[in-house]
Amino acid sequence: LPEVRGAPASTTTMSIGRHPLRSRRHVPGSPALLGGRQPSSFSWACRRRATFAVGSLALLLSSPSASAQMQFEIPAEMLQGMFGGGGGFGGGQQRKTTEWPKTENSEVAPDMDWLVNTEWKGKTAKYLLLRDGIIESPLKECEHEGMCLWAANNGKVLINTPTLKVVRFILHGVDGADKKKLDDKDELELRKLTLIAEKASKSGKKSQLHFSRVAVADEVDNVIPEDLYKLLDVAEDEDQNKIKSKFRRLSVQNHPDKGGDPKVFNDLREAYEVLGDTENRRYYDMGGMQLVKNIDSAWKEVEGQKAQLDAQLSKVPKNHPQYPQFKAQIEAQKQQFEKSRVRQEIETKLRSDDLEVMVPVSAAELYTGVSKKSYEFRRLVICRGCRADPERAGCRECGRCPPEKIQVPKYGMTPFGKQVVGMREKEQESRERCREVGVTISDLRIPKGAKQDTVLKHVADIGHQTPGKLPGKVVFKVQRGSPIDTYAIAESDLHTVLRISLEQAIFGFTHTWPHLGDEKVTVSFDQVATTDQVVRFKKKGLVGDGGQRGDLYVRLAIDLPALGGGQNTLTLTAPTSVMTPTIEREDPVELHDGAAWRMWRGRDSAVSTKAKKSGREEL
Repeated sequence: LPEVRGAPASTTTMSIGRHPLRSRRHVPGSPALLGGRQPSSFSWACRRRATFAVGSLALLLSSPSASAQMQFEIPAEMLQGMFGGGGGFGGGQQRKTTEWPKTENSEVAPDMDWLVNTEWKGKTAKYLLLRDGIIESPLKECEHEGMCLWAANNGKVLINTPTLKVVRFILHGVDGADKKKLDDKDELELRKLTLIAEKASKSGKKSQLHFSRVAVADEVDNVIPEDLYKLLDVAEDEDQNKIKSKFRRLSVQNHPDKGGDPKVFNDLREAYEVLGDTENRRYYDMGGMQLVKNIDSAWKEVEGQKAQLDAQLSKVPKNHPQYPQFKAQIEAQKQQFEKSRVRQEIETKLRSDDLEVMVPVSAAELYTGVSKKSYEFRRLVICRGCRADPERAGCRECGRCPPEKIQVPKYGMTPFGKQVVGMREKEQESRERCREVGVTISDLRIPKGAKQDTVLKHVADIGHQTPGKLPGKVVFKVQRGSPIDTYAIAESDLHTVLRISLEQAIFGFTHTWPHLGDEKVTVSFDQVATTDQVVRFKKKGLVGDGGQRGDLYVRLAIDLPALGGGQNTLTLTAPTSVMTPTIEREDPVELHDGAAWRMWRGRDSAVSTKAKKSGREEL
């Protein structure tokens, strides 16, 4: 290329067509390279000659349309990064991500989820434990997202970095801590805990991490922390006209011209701007003052976009022959800002994700079906005014609200250095306080033999309240089985355990008990029964595929009598009275390839014993 051949030996010069970079035209002979300015750090200088060829660039330079060109110089180290030197456009080595060894459990257990959004600090480093097992840290090796990871399970916290690999920390002090306060991210309670390394370092000391802070949302100055209803001294279900008359009375009493406090007056006025407007009041009830602000900002953004369209039209002279055509195009684009359509888009953007709630359905309800079942859903609602004073009456039972999600810049290495390459979502703990409130969901229809995860009902706007967002939709689904059941459910079959005495097992017995619905079940033995013997009752189970009922399986469990000290004989007599049967739920049963598999819970409580001769450890 002429520009390359004519360049000084110490530089590499590229000529690029004007349009891709939208640069100014380069005037030959001008001392400036960009817009009449002297070469600076933007006019990159190389330290040595570097030549390269790119097919698409050569085509651009050789085309007649490339007459308007811009010259700039690129350093050799940038060329290396762009074309095979480790990071830019092509051929460079990909950054190796951190992975968990197969021997490690990389999950964050549900009982240790309170660690999310907490920061722990050592002597030389600190680690912010984010959602999805990601660590944010000022350490150089943790600079890029996903390079440093964490996990928490079995009372241990694991930190995985490219340099240190996996370091296990034992969580000290958690046994004596208040679990509810930990879930609420109570900082005083968190300071009682310490992470101590499982293994000592080369110096013989074990590393320790102490609680540093909770990652919470930034304080917003222009949001009133008090309860707006209490500011206006009105009930939450007050009529709009009464709210208006109440505001007028209070504004007169607190007007600065009559000696009132200007701050109180301004707060009253802002409270009425929210509660006096039907839409704003609805938003406030659903997501607090932050949601009102977010909705207002979204509408201002829309108005700004409409103003940009008007500004484009104003640049076209009205006597221009194509002015009517331009105006028609602008008006057509404004149609997308129709109020009801924009409101729906804004609310969709600011709405929380849908929530799935599993409704426990007992075996009896599955057996007979239920036309109208009620269920109490425990949802989180914002404790208004508790942000300002969490210790006041009515706020002490409130905990933290669901985390807030914000958009933060995502940085990456480009040919022009470290720049913003996109946006990512980051979770932060809310400053607002929330409490649980029961909401009764009625008219849930349970079909006979309803399958697991069967959708029962969709209810809009009753999801957990999150500051700044609209509640999402809640989807209620079937959870087969309930804590009160005496039957374990395996598809359409039912399993239960009948406990009998040793006398009944030897001399025989007859037991009858109410089954599901109006039926009764009788188990009778006139011969010796053996432990774990199973009795099958056909078509006494749940309705399955094709409308056919499954079976009922009753397993016999024999209770052995306890012998007194020194007693080596046992006298058994046939029972003479009718005893009330003892029915228990069977261990969980699963069906695999037509065969039933029962969980053996006794294994978990097994004790070890040593054989006298071989010395081997056996169960």
